[in-house]
Amino acid sequence: MVLAHLVCTDGLNGRENGVKIFRDPITHFVLIGLLLAGLNHFWNAWQGEQGRTIVVSAPEIERLEKIWAGTAGRLPTGKDRQQIIDQYVQEEALVREAARLGLGDGDTIIRRRLAQKMDFLVSDEATADNPKDAELERWFETHRDRFAAPEMRSFTHVYFSPERHGSQIEAIAGKARATLREGADWKSLGDPFIQKRSYAAVPEREVARLFGPEFAQDIFALDAGTWSEPIGSAFGLHLVRIEKIDKAAQARFAPIRAEVTAAWQEEQRADAKRAALDKLIGSYTVVVETAE
Repeated sequence: MVLAHLVCTDGLNGRENGVKIFRDPITHFVLIGLLLAGLNHFWNAWQGEQGRTIVVSAPEIERLEKIWAGTAGRLPTGKDRQQIIDQYVQEEALVREAARLGLGDGDTIIRRRLAQKMDFLVSDEATADNPKDAELERWFETHRDRFAAPEMRSFTHVYFSPERHGSQIEAIAGKARATLREGADWKSLGDPFIQKRSYAAVPEREVARLFGPEFAQDIFALDAGTWSEPIGSAFGLHLVRIEKIDKAAQARFAPIRAEVTAAWQEEQRADAKRAALDKLIGSYTVVVETAE
């Protein structure tokens, strides 16, 4: 009887201890941890299998064939098609292995290329419809200056080389100017010039590109018909005579409607792209840390 009582007592104590163990919060934590670890193992295994599968879809093959045909100038044959697929598979395998090894982490060139590709995708999605006539004309009126014909100037110049004349260049150019004002032939004066000595109907931005912005600004302030004081450029000194001034002309809407439409659509696409980028950036929390 005593033995039976002890057995019963031990059994009851064991069950009570078991119940206590399962009621223990630490036990719950351990069991949940084991369960999550198991799920994570199976998830990683499944992901690994998926990552080891390279699918070459029909649309991707069609895209690759178009690129190949554009380069080769002909449609690919069956052998060419297989080489295209093999090359794609090789590239995809290398890219995945590089990503798995973290080879692109911190690489500025790769980051830039990825950002550039994403930028292209955003640009492709930014579209613009054809505007109504009234809307387009209102836009043209507020941007009329963009379509105005700029002032043009035709001019002749006599060049003086600093390498040839050194510190005497200003005095020599001054004497030549006096000679020109007396009626001398400009072609007989000055030094050989690498570019032209006469220009017809050029805008200020083109003169600035050829001679420098300061030179362009100076000659667009000259009156026509007289030889200027020596004007400096990136090349040396010049005596300039303005032959003709074509004043800037305001554009009319009707003759350039197509150009205005293209400009309007470009602005609409730029605005749509900017809005898409702002939305994308807004989906992130940006934390800018400062140095202590």
